[in-house]
Amino acid sequence: QVDLDLGPVQPGTFPTGHRQKIREAVIIIAAFVAALFLLRQSARSPEYLSVVDRGILALVTPLQSRMARVARSIGRTASQYIDLVNVRAENEILRAENGRLRAELLEVKRAAAESIRFQRLLGLRDAVTAETLVARVIAIDVSPYFRVARIQLDRGEGLVSRGMPVITPDGVVGRINRVHGDTSDILLAVDPRSAIDVLLPRSGGRGILRGKRGENGYRCAIEYLMQGEQAKEGDLVVTSGLGGFPRDLPVGKVSKVTRNQAGLSQELEVVPEVDFARLSEVLVVVAPAPPPDPEPSSHKIAAPSRGLGVYR
Repeated sequence: QVDLDLGPVQPGTFPTGHRQKIREAVIIIAAFVAALFLLRQSARSPEYLSVVDRGILALVTPLQSRMARVARSIGRTASQYIDLVNVRAENEILRAENGRLRAELLEVKRAAAESIRFQRLLGLRDAVTAETLVARVIAIDVSPYFRVARIQLDRGEGLVSRGMPVITPDGVVGRINRVHGDTSDILLAVDPRSAIDVLLPRSGGRGILRGKRGENGYRCAIEYLMQGEQAKEGDLVVTSGLGGFPRDLPVGKVSKVTRNQAGLSQELEVVPEVDFARLSEVLVVVAPAPPPDPEPSSHKIAAPSRGLGVYR
C-alpha cells in the first residue's frame, strides 16, 4: 500500500473540479442574462433588428434554406406517391366504366341492327302479296354436301308445310324441307338438292338454279340456259315468279359463264345475294301470290290468297 501525500492545499486556491463547475455556472448565467437582454430589446423595438439578431439570422438562414429544400423535396415525393396511388385507383374506375360503356354501346348497336333488320323484313312482308310468317333462324348446317338451316316460328304453328318458299329482304333463302312442331328445316338454295326457276332480266334467259357440291363458298349454278341467250359475268339473277316465289326477288349475280360448244346450253356459276352464314330472321311464304286483276280498268283490289299452292 502506497500513500500519496500531495501536501496541504494552499489558501485561496480551488481544486480543478470546482473551477470547472464555476465556469459552467458563469456561462449559463451569462447566457441567460444575454437572452433576457435580447428579449427585452426585441420587445421594446420589434420592428428593428439588432446586430445580434442580424448575426443570428445570417447564421441560421442558410440552414433554414437547406432544410426547406429538403422538406419541399420530401413533400413533392410524398405528394407524387399519393397522386400515383390516386391515379391508379382512378384508372381502375375509368377502366371499369369504359368496359361498361363499351358493353352498352355494343348492345345499342346490336339493337339498332336488329331494328333495321326487322324494318326491312316488315317492308318485304308488305311488298309480298301472299301470306307470310316471320321465323327466327336457330341453327345452320354448313356441310359441303347438305346445306340446311333450322327455323322456329313465333306463331303460326301448323300453317307451314314442305315446299313453301323462304325469303329475306336480300333475296331467296330456299324451301321448307321438313316440319316438326314449331320448328322447320330449310333446304337452302345453295343445296345440291334444291331447284328454283330463275330469270336473267338483261337477256331474258330462264333456267334452273341448283346448289353446287363441295367446298365452293355457297355457290350455285344455272342449268338449261339456252346458248342463244348470252349471259355475262355480273348479270343479275332473279326469281321468275314460278314455284311460289315472288317474282323479281334477287337470287344472286353471275360470276362465271361456261359454254358447251357441242351443245346448245351454257352453265352459269352464281354467287347468292343472301349471306347464309349470317341468317337471323326470314319470311316463310305460306300461300302463292294472287293472280293479277283480269280487268285493269277496275279499281278492285284482289285479296291475298290463303290457300296452299302447288310447289315444284
